[in-house]
Amino acid sequence: MIYSNVDRDKSKILSENKGRAAIYMWTHKETGKRYIGSAVDLYTRLSNYYSTPILKKNDNYISRALLYHGYSEFTLSILEFINISNLSKKEAQKLILEREQF
Repeated sequence: MIYSNVDRDKSKILSENKGRAAIYMWTHKETGKRYIGSAVDLYTRLSNYYSTPILKKNDNYISRALLYHGYSEFTLSILEFINISNLSKKEAQKLILEREQF
């Protein structure tokens, strides 16, 4: 799933990914630079990306890039949804990290 207008599609992005675990990728439209991440709770992770105070607090590559360039300069791709319904929290985190690194 690819969201090409991350700024305009904020509510759609959040609603479509509520209650899901996934591997995702932010891509800067002009340079093609990519950031791949994962989340057990994709809704919360994506909500954090839309929070300026949280972005400033996190101070990592994608947070700085989103603050500097703005959301309209990025696409967001959901690379893989992961079913973690029958796993413990620890097992879910391990599986998601393995898939992200893959």
